[in-house]
Amino acid sequence: MRVRQPDFDFSNTRAHWARNVEFAQTQNAASLGIPALEKFLNRVMAKARKEIHGDDPASVALRADIKTFIKQESCHTAAHEAANAVLVRDGYDRIPELEREIEAHYQRLFETKSLAFLTAYCEGFETLGPASAMSWCGDSLDPYLEGSDPNMEMMFRWHLLEEFEHRHVCYDVFKRIHGGYWMRIYAFFYQLYFFGKYAGKVKKYLLETDRAGMTEAECKASKKREKGVSRMLAKSILGNLLKVLSPSYRPHDLPVPTRWKKVESTIDAAWIKPARTQSPSSSVSGAAAAIQA
Repeated sequence: MRVRQPDFDFSNTRAHWARNVEFAQTQNAASLGIPALEKFLNRVMAKARKEIHGDDPASVALRADIKTFIKQESCHTAAHEAANAVLVRDGYDRIPELEREIEAHYQRLFETKSLAFLTAYCEGFETLGPASAMSWCGDSLDPYLEGSDPNMEMMFRWHLLEEFEHRHVCYDVFKRIHGGYWMRIYAFFYQLYFFGKYAGKVKKYLLETDRAGMTEAECKASKKREKGVSRMLAKSILGNLLKVLSPSYRPHDLPVPTRWKKVESTIDAAWIKPARTQSPSSSVSGAAAAIQA
């Protein structure tokens, strides 16, 4: 694992950053909850780190992994906050209200749940990362990303690149704090329900706002595209989650996404700060397009 700080420029990005507006809004809806969630993950991992004692190699390594995990997630928070500001700039006025609702959910969890459950919740959410990385660092999303805003596209690719990279950390922490199979499964479905609930609520608001200015025929076409996006995501992401239910599940053993290395090299070359300041916008766009080549 390593901490990367890409320099994404959203100054010219619009909420409809992909040609398939429903795909863009689905990703925007998920993004809105990321800052509050990542901060929650970091608080839980910091709390758990204090309970991991000992100078044995395994304990020392786990504490070091938590430290890197927190730094990576902090970078994700900053990037998604900047991306989410695009929604406010484009006139989706209820965004701050929805953000506060999501923040309150994670605050309640942190204040009322045991450390065992909290670490299981974090591990449950982190199982979504590798499953999503198979798409974002693979080729299944290519038809939806063609012609997309390169900064927004690469933010998601970078995020999922690192989610795959640190896929084992919350699992290892949970195993150290509790480790029970049924606790892990309960927390997995618990977090899946609430993440889906809030992302769905935000997506509904975004698309209803979009459709308020559409004709009846345009609304019908939009709803058809939305269903197509939902089917695609269910096929490409949820299918990869089935292995999570196995008692022998270990994220350490998951296969590397097909374009993981290509995404990493592209991020390093075109979006990490020293290179980014030397790269014209056309090169950045070309770098994002090269992922799909």
